[in-house]
Amino acid sequence: MTRQDETVLVSILYMSRANVPFEDGDMQELLTAARLRNTALGVSGLLVAKGGRFMQLLEGPAWSVDDRFAAISRDARHGDVKSLVREDIDRRRFDGWAMAYRALEDADVEQQEGFSPFLTSDLDFPPEFDRTSSAWLLKWFRSRELTDS
Repeated sequence: MTRQDETVLVSILYMSRANVPFEDGDMQELLTAARLRNTALGVSGLLVAKGGRFMQLLEGPAWSVDDRFAAISRDARHGDVKSLVREDIDRRRFDGWAMAYRALEDADVEQQEGFSPFLTSDLDFPPEFDRTSSAWLLKWFRSRELTDS
């Protein structure tokens, strides 16, 4: 890896299926752990989970994003991991790292740091990102009723 590779920013958008059930408590634990790990690795993005499926956009230095995607691909909790879009980017499109999921019972989850209202609102992306394939796919994921079957 060259020094230049450390500064190249990329994003990967992938989709996967949960191999194990994720309850609200599991999702909150995942959110907390992922925020800490991704911040330490310089990775930002958005994870959207519903109906036993995940769609995630990871962005940051190429080596770090590729490492996170490889780890997710090996994670036994994920199946059918498919990279949908990988692209070089000029700058980050997400500040920090957030997660959107449909909470089944806990109304306080929306107050948790890193929770995104993406699934329950008409939240739009900034114009420079909104016209991308990744934005279209994230909105498609939001609008579909997905099941884990």
